[in-house]
Amino acid sequence: MKFKGKLVQWDDVKGFGFIQPLGQQTQVFVHIKSFKYQPRRPQLQDTVTFTLTKDKQGRETAHQAKIIDAKAKAHLLRKTPSQGKFSLLLILSLAASLAMALYHDLLPSFSPLIYLLMSTITFIAYALDKSAARKGRWRTKESTLQLMALLGGWPGALLAQSWLRHKSQKVSFRVTLWCMIVLNSASLYWFTSSMGQTWLQAL
Repeated sequence: MKFKGKLVQWDDVKGFGFIQPLGQQTQVFVHIKSFKYQPRRPQLQDTVTFTLTKDKQGRETAHQAKIIDAKAKAHLLRKTPSQGKFSLLLILSLAASLAMALYHDLLPSFSPLIYLLMSTITFIAYALDKSAARKGRWRTKESTLQLMALLGGWPGALLAQSWLRHKSQKVSFRVTLWCMIVLNSASLYWFTSSMGQTWLQAL
């Protein structure tokens, strides 16, 4: 028998929450593994349909959960082509800035390698986190992903958001990521300034 309800609690990091069936005061536990073949992850206040089953302790839990109108909502949440182009333009601007800095001998020759390495690591971290989210496994902390971006992996983060469509909808995460990009870019600019050059020469 199918039931209908609202997702009234949801922890996206741990991958579980509670559904309140329509017209009832009780709440039913639901795990991310119950949401199979959905075009996006569950969100708070989603309307869902589900069946009931019992866990090993005999408690009722939601099974075969399905988000109503998930395809339509996922379509509205997708990144627009202009956003992807802006990310690519920003990455190309970084590459041009690094090339100019190296040409004028303002940065160590290994600087581009740091960005390349950190971006590769960050992209892989996003891919693994998305896989873990789908399988209901332990997720990578958001603070870890943001730290990677701050240390030079933000091009990889932007590419992962565009290509993998992961971590591209949560507003607070996106705002923090852009803060990391600004901080990293400001640090790069400082290193190419006269003060930064004096500090590098002192090393």
